Amino acid sequence: MSCLNKLSEILNCRRILCLMVFSSFVMNAVLKISFNITIVAMVRKPNDTNPDLFNWNEGEKQNILGLFFWGFALTKIPSGRLAETIGSRRVTGWSMVLASVLTILTPIICYWNYYVLLTSRVMMGFLIGASWPAIMPLAAKWIPPNEHSVFISCLASSAIGVALTYHLSGFIIAAYGWQSVFYLAGGASLLWSLAWFYLIYDSPQQHPRITLHEKHLLECQIDKSAKPRRLQFSQIPWKEIVKSGPVWAIAAGQTATFFGFTTLCTQGPSYMDQVLHVNIEQNGLFSGMPYWGGYFAALTSGYLADGLRKSNRLSTTTIRKLFETVSLLIPSLCMLSLAFWGDSTAVALTGFTISLTVNAVSTAGHCANILDISHNYAGTICGLVNTISAFSAYFSTKLVAQLLRNDHTFQEWRYLFGVLFGTYFSTTIIYLVLCSGELQKWDAQKVREEEKSTNCEHNNELQLLTEKNVP
Repeated sequence: MSCLNKLSEILNCRRILCLMVFSSFVMNAVLKISFNITIVAMVRKPNDTNPDLFNWNEGEKQNILGLFFWGFALTKIPSGRLAETIGSRRVTGWSMVLASVLTILTPIICYWNYYVLLTSRVMMGFLIGASWPAIMPLAAKWIPPNEHSVFISCLASSAIGVALTYHLSGFIIAAYGWQSVFYLAGGASLLWSLAWFYLIYDSPQQHPRITLHEKHLLECQIDKSAKPRRLQFSQIPWKEIVKSGPVWAIAAGQTATFFGFTTLCTQGPSYMDQVLHVNIEQNGLFSGMPYWGGYFAALTSGYLADGLRKSNRLSTTTIRKLFETVSLLIPSLCMLSLAFWGDSTAVALTGFTISLTVNAVSTAGHCANILDISHNYAGTICGLVNTISAFSAYFSTKLVAQLLRNDHTFQEWRYLFGVLFGTYFSTTIIYLVLCSGELQKWDAQKVREEEKSTNCEHNNELQLLTEKNVP
């Protein structure tokens, strides 16, 4: 009995939440990037007569990869608002269930019709894109402010999902064919969804299995004034959010990070195939290597950032600027080196690995910064900045299609690395100028005005009733 009690203390509801959020982004990444490496094996090469392969040109390939991000962008604000209204549990859970089913059906859709496939890619992006904004309201209710950076680092587990998918897919494709990747990914995600609905609830007050001790502890650690309220659409201070410099700093950081990450993630396997000329098994191994470092960098930076906040040695604003600068400036130098010497396998792997590893430090920069500046609208702001950044990923695929129209040589690829260098470097300056780690005045101002108006109306009603009852 004592062993069970100790186990329940170790695996309390908050830690289970962290584990499930960690695994949710692993599964999210598996579903999101399965196409990135399978498409290398799906396209027919010259003199190949395999009837299971497709005659897609570079433009058609980039449409398949890029249209995903249209759906990915369009779902961001609705999913953030929906999670604030009906709860993160349902938004995340059902989006993953539907994405899993669509993944399993992908091979059938590929053989059916190219334009139906493009439509399914938009739908997949819409479902996968719901997870990131939907987690923010959950974090505000379950995680104390001084642990936000560590919790947000759980979201970087998508790097592990990318690494595992790339590593395993190469061997799975070689042994069982490209179709098997979609069947395995969709099936595993369906099983995960069942665990999510059983284990996760939107707040400590709603959880049926939480202990009184843990519930009381969370209520003490999370200030009631910091807990997000369920607000109507009209209560959101849209004008103040759009005019806010710190919001645009976060949007710039997220756009640069997402643009760089998705460009390297989406195009990495194709670069390995077209420039470095590696086989499918090596492609999977090499493409997945950089992402392991990314997760551990995110986790380490989260602990360091929270440690600095608890010590009060640096202000929250300084901490966010410090980690964001590191996450953007070093990758910019890596992209510059790849533009000159990226046709070497050793240089390419080193540049990809350092860039993607260090860029993950942004989880302690702009990612955690969302919860610093707003409690009530964290999901909405997250949805807004992710909408902007998602369109940059679509632009990336169109850019690649334009740059690689001829013979897919290193000379064409180096221009892409130059664009990435400029994006990382310029965003560093923007973030340093606009960033703030302080809770913004507009976060609670609108709510206070609504509450004041409601209280005045209530007092007037009471006064009228009193006057009627006075003889």
